[in-house]
Amino acid sequence: MNTWWLFAIISGAGLATRNLSFKAAGGQIDAALAALVLSIAMTVVSVGYYAVNRFHTAQPFLPENVPMQPLMLCIVAGIGVAAANIFLALAYKQGGYASLTAILQNGFSIVVTLTLGFLLLSEVIKPVQLLGILVTFGGMWMITTSK
Repeated sequence: MNTWWLFAIISGAGLATRNLSFKAAGGQIDAALAALVLSIAMTVVSVGYYAVNRFHTAQPFLPENVPMQPLMLCIVAGIGVAAANIFLALAYKQGGYASLTAILQNGFSIVVTLTLGFLLLSEVIKPVQLLGILVTFGGMWMITTSK
């Protein structure tokens, strides 16, 4: 049974936890410290996951002959996540609401992912998905301009 969707939902719950916790802390400490503490916590969890994974799968802790391109793409992804967290901390420090900030951040991320997936990864965007992209942009405009 393919359970990718379950992992995606759990990932969404993790992002919601980040958004709400970050917002609650955002007014009490500066954005740079908040982003740093978040990154340290992410590193501890990621290293723990890696160690447990290597132990249970009997893979070498440091694999040999890993291609450079996937490693470089992971570095780019890490830079993107770090930037996202830094700017999220700044958005909350500036008074952004957790709910609206999450909608803007995730909505824009979805649109960019779909668009770049189409342009760079040859993924297919169906007409209804294109409509969803346009509706998302419209919704983001409505959210940011309504008073």
